[in-house]
Amino acid sequence: MDPVLIQIGPLAIRWYGVMLATTIALGMIVAYRVGPRFGVSTPVLDKTIVTFVIVALAGARLGYVLSHPAGFRDLVEIIRLDHGGLTSHGAIAAGLLYLAWVARRHGISVWSLADTFGWAIPIGNILVRFGNFANGELYGDPTTLPWGVRFPTAPDLPRHPLQIYEMIFAAIILLAVRKIASNRRFEGQVFWTIVVATSIGRLFLDALRSDVRAVGWLTLGQIPAVLLIAWGAWALVRGGATLPPGQP
Repeated sequence: MDPVLIQIGPLAIRWYGVMLATTIALGMIVAYRVGPRFGVSTPVLDKTIVTFVIVALAGARLGYVLSHPAGFRDLVEIIRLDHGGLTSHGAIAAGLLYLAWVARRHGISVWSLADTFGWAIPIGNILVRFGNFANGELYGDPTTLPWGVRFPTAPDLPRHPLQIYEMIFAAIILLAVRKIASNRRFEGQVFWTIVVATSIGRLFLDALRSDVRAVGWLTLGQIPAVLLIAWGAWALVRGGATLPPGQP
């Protein structure tokens, strides 16, 4: 698949960029729809949503730079987003720090803010992973399964299309969270359900990438996934335990 969607002279519009922009747009739309239901007013969203996107993108880039230091020799290369290199865990970390500041400034719950903005995670995993598929990156080990894909960047053998697996898994998460959001039991339930489910998927799917082990059998993506599963499970159990007696 050609990673370039449209070529106009020297200008190349790539699938990855289009999918990232669509993720940002859909994430904003969803935030405006669910925010008021979670106690996040439209004026607060108006003041914070654009900055949130910038901070999350900066965190995603910083996370990639810190995890791949050998690929960056100067400051110019670090800020060249057109050269690719973003991490979802960096975006989550930076986004949460920013939301904590917003919550304190406006006197609202940081976890209600996270419930409002967290939808961008599965939306991004559906759309941006398609961009990764078009780029021929983040594929898995060789496979003999009938849906194996020969990528231009690894034409030797058919490989697990991990990007497609993650897209399907994210779509399932998105459908499940819609039901949870309609009957949210405590602040943070939506966000931590998304994070835990996504991290579990990352833990299992990255097991099919034996060429990128970082520590023992863990990949760079699995290490923060394990930490987020532990933190998220604790948050979900703790949140459920604070419900009034008799409430399901």
